Parts: sequence; structure tokens; C-alpha cells
Amino acid sequence: MKDKDGNKIRVLLADDHAILREGLASLIEKQPDIAVVGEAGDGSECLEKAAALVPDVVVLDIKLPGMSGIEVCRQLKSSYPLMKVIMLSMYEEYEYINRALQVGADGYLLKKVASSELVNAIRKAREGQKTFSPQVLDMIVSTFKEESSERESATPVSTLTSREHDVLTLMSEGLSNKEIASRLFVSPKTVEKVASGIFRKLGVSSRTAAVKLFLSSQ
Repeated sequence: MKDKDGNKIRVLLADDHAILREGLASLIEKQPDIAVVGEAGDGSECLEKAAALVPDVVVLDIKLPGMSGIEVCRQLKSSYPLMKVIMLSMYEEYEYINRALQVGADGYLLKKVASSELVNAIRKAREGQKTFSPQVLDMIVSTFKEESSERESATPVSTLTSREHDVLTLMSEGLSNKEIASRLFVSPKTVEKVASGIFRKLGVSSRTAAVKLFLSSQ
């Protein structure tokens, strides 16, 4: 629970609502192994306090005046890679969660989280573990499954550009390169170039194989 020097886990609180900060500070100060070393009401102040105090963990509101919590987290992680940042947010949409994870957040808790969960998250963050509110974790897992399903259902044909799709469609109708060029008002050489791109994307080496793959995907 404590660092190698035997000191308490040092926490910096950043939230633009003073009442919330005071409540969190009061809660945390009751813990024998955690101490609040500073508070900040906006993003710039948080960065200044972090530089001066170098806390172990920053509990950071995702919405702050002047500079978003996301940007603050990005800068903190860039300047102090070992500093842990727990995002505290009222937003449970994946857009916010994903942005927080992309900038290196070590946890994402909703503001309605139980006090014991926040305290445990601070301890876990100090030990290098990530913590998420149950609803947030469900959102992450659900989105991951959806994206995985979409990737699995995607076919090489779906990666073709609209021009490549047009050319392949005409190929499937039995038109020659010259006829396709005339239909699309381009040169035969352009059609040949587009066809080469189609073959490369589909992983085939002939018009017949490309058309067969195209028709099977319909």
C-alpha cells in the first residue's frame, strides 16, 4: 500500500467543484495509507501542482475549465510516465472512455462510484493496476466485442474503393478492359491500373479469381 520509502500514497485532486474536492479529501484523509497533498480547480492549476508536488496518483475530473481532463492527462503522462492518473467522470459513453485510455489513464471511475471503490482504485493505481467502474468495464467489453465482430465479418471486397468496386462490377458482367474504360469514361491504361489494385487487395492474380470472390461476397 505504501511506497518503498514507507510514505503514504500521495494524491492530487483536480475538480472544478470545491465541495466535491473537499468531500473527496475528507474521505481520503481518513485512510491511514493515503494523503491528499494538493487540490486543483482547473487544468492549468493541476499541471502546476503536479509539477511542484509530484504526487503518486492524480484523481482527475474529465471536464475542467480551460483545459479538459483528457488533455491534462496526456500532458501528465508525457511529462511523468510513472505518475498514475484516475479519471473521475459523470460520462459513461465509450467516446470519453476511449479518449481517456488513449492518453494513458490508469483508471476510469464514474462520480457515482462508492467511496470504497475510489480508495481501492487509488491503491491499485499506485501498484500499477488499472481500475474501472463496472458500467465502464461493461462498455469497454461490449464495444470490443462489437468491433471484433465487425472485423470478422468484413471481406476483402469491402476494402475496395468506389472506383475499384465499379470496375470489378463491370468485370463480373464480362466486359473487357476497353469496354470498361469506355463505360467509365477513362483510358484502358487506367482500368488496368485499377484492376491491379483490385487483385492486390483481394489477394488474387487473375480477373477470373477476382470476379469469383466478388460474386461470392454478394
